[in-house]
Amino acid sequence: MASEGLWLAALAATGGVATLRVAWAQPQRSRAINGLGWVLLALAALAGGQEAGAWGVSIAALVGMGAAFVLLAVAGFASPRKEAPASNRRVGMLPEAGEPLALARRGLTFAITIGLATASALGVAIALRAIAALAGASEADANVVALFAMPLAWATLVYAVLMTPRRRTQLLILGLATLPALPLALIGKIA
Repeated sequence: MASEGLWLAALAATGGVATLRVAWAQPQRSRAINGLGWVLLALAALAGGQEAGAWGVSIAALVGMGAAFVLLAVAGFASPRKEAPASNRRVGMLPEAGEPLALARRGLTFAITIGLATASALGVAIALRAIAALAGASEADANVVALFAMPLAWATLVYAVLMTPRRRTQLLILGLATLPALPLALIGKIA
């Protein structure tokens, strides 16, 4: 049987999602209603965490996602069907007929976003692991911090690199992201 804290978390998550749905359906965005929705979602996470730790946060998140699914499904079925032709817009992924393929440029972009961004994200994760260990976290907790940070850092770095048009700036971004791990490598904390 769920405790009062989990019920509060579930209610806040459902209310937060419903409030955001109302805010986003307005012809003009209301910062107050929008903010209330996000505050309710934060309250749901806090109440769930206070009551049952990570399990409570996940319960609150699942209830919120379920509420969002229901609201979006209802809106999807209720919206009128439009008979519009399919879009003919191109996103520029493939060259037009007769244009060069630019395979070297595309291959370099792939290598930078996969190889170098992964190495930079690994540097960020190792640095955060060391900071967590220095802050007194156990070895297992410090490892969890690193495992959590690695994909987030990689996604952030890849986004930043792909949105930057110049190679020099892309490499600068990746180099700066690697800097936090440099002191650890110099003192031998990276094995």
